[in-house]
Amino acid sequence: MDDDPPHQSMAAALKRLPDGLPERVSLDHLLEQLGDKAIAFVLLVFAIPAIIPTPGIPAGFIFGTALAILSLQMMFRASKLVLPGFLGRRSVSRSLIQLTADKAAPRLERLERLLKPRGHVLAKFFGPAAIGIVIFLMAVLIALPIPFGNTLPGITVLIIAMALAQRDDLALLGGLVLAVLSALFSLGMIYGGWALVSGWLGFGQTVA
Repeated sequence: MDDDPPHQSMAAALKRLPDGLPERVSLDHLLEQLGDKAIAFVLLVFAIPAIIPTPGIPAGFIFGTALAILSLQMMFRASKLVLPGFLGRRSVSRSLIQLTADKAAPRLERLERLLKPRGHVLAKFFGPAAIGIVIFLMAVLIALPIPFGNTLPGITVLIIAMALAQRDDLALLGGLVLAVLSALFSLGMIYGGWALVSGWLGFGQTVA
């Protein structure tokens, strides 16, 4: 699988993605449909459904878990991305993929116009292992049931993916900064939730 061919229109590729898909699409089938696309596009496709609200579907858990597994393979420069059977057999409706394409493609087009090759030093300095670790951490945050906790990590993965595809070091730096902010936000939400629950249950209170 290619690492990051430059100047690839990810928005156009996303628009074409639902074409020819069956009514129910397993994650294995979706990954197979992506074929030899750049890993950046694969990451983007699995990140977007975690950002878009999908009532009744645990998209954050499903796609966050898939992203975590794919990022581990990215770290070790796997020649082909695969999902374990229990996850690859999970299916989503074609309408979800269509919704993802319809909502995300116009925004990606606007974002792509802002991106341009601005060095590839940062990506080479960090390398697939370090970037894979960042994506893995974001994927874990996406999969966790944190209120509003999957949006920022999902956007982070999206920006990093597009930065890698367009060889834009400035965008990659922005994605890495956003990753730190995402982690801090999620930790704050976890701490705030724990403080609220522990206060309500009376944990930590001293008995007079």
